[in-house]
Amino acid sequence: MKFSHALLLACSFAFFACDDDSSSASSDENQESSTSTAKSSESSTKLSGSKARYDCNVENGVKVVYPAGGETFKMGDEIIIIYGSDIQGSGYRFVFKTSEDDMGLDMFEGSEGPENPDGKTCYKQKVKLSDDFAEATDEAIIRVIPYEKQAKGANSATFKVKD
Repeated sequence: MKFSHALLLACSFAFFACDDDSSSASSDENQESSTSTAKSSESSTKLSGSKARYDCNVENGVKVVYPAGGETFKMGDEIIIIYGSDIQGSGYRFVFKTSEDDMGLDMFEGSEGPENPDGKTCYKQKVKLSDDFAEATDEAIIRVIPYEKQAKGANSATFKVKD
């Protein structure tokens, strides 16, 4: 009899846990923010579904569509960089700049992103703002630079980073 009571109790907890509306709110945002930064094949992925509202069409270059400008992030926040490209090669550098004139610092140790982008697809690259490359500024920029054709790189719009 004790086993059946335990089973009934476990089922009732599962029912209540699944029925909690607050835990399912904005699940798409929670899924993105709970994912840790990973290497190229895991963190640079194609966007689909509701995220397809970005226009990532580009010819002979790179187009950074997010950050789109005006956003405010804090150190430690995860940013999802959204970009398009048609530059074939061995991937991309992602550089954090404190202003337009800043040379910037690499956000990753190695190459990230797709090797065979099609110029039509939006790709996303997750990165956590870290003291290793970022600092508080009102004019932050992320530059996405293809390794083989660095002059074809592109900047995001400016955004703010707070401590």
